[in-house]
Amino acid sequence: MWGLSGLTATSTCQEREGIGLPISTGGTKPRSHSQYARFAQCGLAYRLERVDRKPSNPAGWFIQGIAVHHGVELYERSGRTLTRAQVAEAYCQSWDRELHAGRANQPDESRWMTGGFKSAAKDLADRKALGEHQVLDYIRYAEEVNEHESIWHAPDGKPAIELEFRIRVGDVVVRGFIDQIVQTPYGLTVRDVKTGTKKQPSALQLALYRRAVWEMYQVDITWGDYFECARLGRSPKRGVPTDPIDLTTIDQHWLERQYAAMDAAERNGVYLANPGDHCVTCGVQQHCPAKGNA
Repeated sequence: MWGLSGLTATSTCQEREGIGLPISTGGTKPRSHSQYARFAQCGLAYRLERVDRKPSNPAGWFIQGIAVHHGVELYERSGRTLTRAQVAEAYCQSWDRELHAGRANQPDESRWMTGGFKSAAKDLADRKALGEHQVLDYIRYAEEVNEHESIWHAPDGKPAIELEFRIRVGDVVVRGFIDQIVQTPYGLTVRDVKTGTKKQPSALQLALYRRAVWEMYQVDITWGDYFECARLGRSPKRGVPTDPIDLTTIDQHWLERQYAAMDAAERNGVYLANPGDHCVTCGVQQHCPAKGNA
């Protein structure tokens, strides 16, 4: 027995109450937190993107996020020995690769999603500069906390950076990558790096990562946080982690039911539309019947 609400490391218990959907006899599909989050936000968008495979319009914020994560990962994997110039170069190379892929997918930049009323060219230039600032600011933060905060090394010797996992959450196989596990003054912490401004609605993602660490290493982590990268513009701020979140307060049986509900609904073709403010940043809006674009 262990600390995650009484579950064992090999638990496959699944409470069906409240799901109300049959489980198909098809093979188990691996899920991920990104799938769950997209499905929970709008089932119809999930279907258009991941089932119907409709073309999705690119956006600079996707490129920025990938490139920032790449730069941060390389810096941490080097044991924080890479110079700012080296990390900035790696960031720019990643940006250029992702930009090329985006343009190959959608050469017409007028179809790219942008922030506000900017042109695609202006939005991309601004986001490239912001992403490079975020990477360099991350190095600033790491240097300032270097004496009391560092990347954890797992029992198998792996540095806990983009740590891959594949586990069973109840009856559902879930896979993914943990951005970081960090040694902090208050204990081991699972950390996810965020480049956008959106506040996270819950810590379910971090609770999943906590569970994955236990399944892989039998190490129970209490804390989680989000590293909110630096901002520029009218309200500039430095990048810092959020306050630590006590992940022991998130019930593991509830977490199982969340992924089971998503899995059951998706495999039975239940895709509810959920129009809202998030439609502005939806890459498949042009195919969406809920927006009159069937």
